[in-house]
Amino acid sequence: MLERRLLEETKASCDGQEVIDRTRAEPLKAQSGSNVLVVEDEPILRYDTVDILERAGHRVLEAANADEALVFLRRNDIDTLFTDIDMPGSMDGLGLVKKVRADWPSTKVIVTSGLIALSHDDLETGVAFISKPASRLELLRLIA
Repeated sequence: MLERRLLEETKASCDGQEVIDRTRAEPLKAQSGSNVLVVEDEPILRYDTVDILERAGHRVLEAANADEALVFLRRNDIDTLFTDIDMPGSMDGLGLVKKVRADWPSTKVIVTSGLIALSHDDLETGVAFISKPASRLELLRLIA
């Protein structure tokens, strides 16, 4: 019942194939430069962030929630995860961070929120925080 409700809410299949189909055909591989996954449920903020990062020369994947993000993380070599905290789906951004730290410990993590401010004491090693709306220069500096 819960799985069916989550699938309906996130419009994601169990294997995430529709997420893969609507984006890049080939997974991102480790290369020179940076592969960034942007996870943001607000479309305009997500599109703006993707645009900023692509203009700076990064290869970018985008997800609307943690469920979609996990599909991309399993199929791609992601150098940096940039995620919002408050999102719909089976887990919020902090749950996603915990999963990424456990399963992909070399992935750099940047967390953002317009509602919650986190201090360095709140975040695990290797996780940075930036307030929404994120400054372009600060975001690019953190990814570099």
